[in-house]
Amino acid sequence: MSTMIEKETPYAIGTSVTCSEGDCGRLHRIIMDPGTRALTHLVVGRDPHAARLVPVSLVGSAGPDMIVLTCTASGFDLLEPAEATEMVQPAAPTGGPVSGGGALGGGYRAPAKPDVVTYDRVPAGEVQLVRNERLHAADGDIGHIKGLMAAPDHHVTHILLSEGHLWSRKEVAVPIRNVVDATYGVQVDLTREELKDLPAVDLTRTS
Repeated sequence: MSTMIEKETPYAIGTSVTCSEGDCGRLHRIIMDPGTRALTHLVVGRDPHAARLVPVSLVGSAGPDMIVLTCTASGFDLLEPAEATEMVQPAAPTGGPVSGGGALGGGYRAPAKPDVVTYDRVPAGEVQLVRNERLHAADGDIGHIKGLMAAPDHHVTHILLSEGHLWSRKEVAVPIRNVVDATYGVQVDLTREELKDLPAVDLTRTS
């Protein structure tokens, strides 16, 4: 048996996203403010490594099958990239062999090549939900996070969890009041058994 959540919007990772001129890709990550528990940004793009940070204010409508943005395709392309790349210079070597110089020393030590580091961009003080992240229950990990539910004012009301095995899998909505921390993954104060006992949610009937 499944329950229906009224007047709340589902944001499921993997959902197709369009703008006013056509396809923008898919929802890859969801960003929220853990202090206010408000949805702030969606990470959207055809390629997760070329996705954009979309402020939630640009969401015109959302449902289990489609998220519609109010911006144009050119406006979407001007949004901030959701990934950043930096060149990180290794620390100067303090020992080890030196090439050249012979018996008189004074050899040349080749400088280390900088490392290229790519990371997800998340606004300061905020956290993200990513595909297939495990939910941390009070007595261990369970299921995979699918997304969240948000009220019309964008405050998060539930975390969507895909729970169970292949033939008995269901989606449940974990109340945000049970989330105790989201800094390093979502941690809740419910046990795995209590999470399994939550009723399945019917996303197709949300409004």
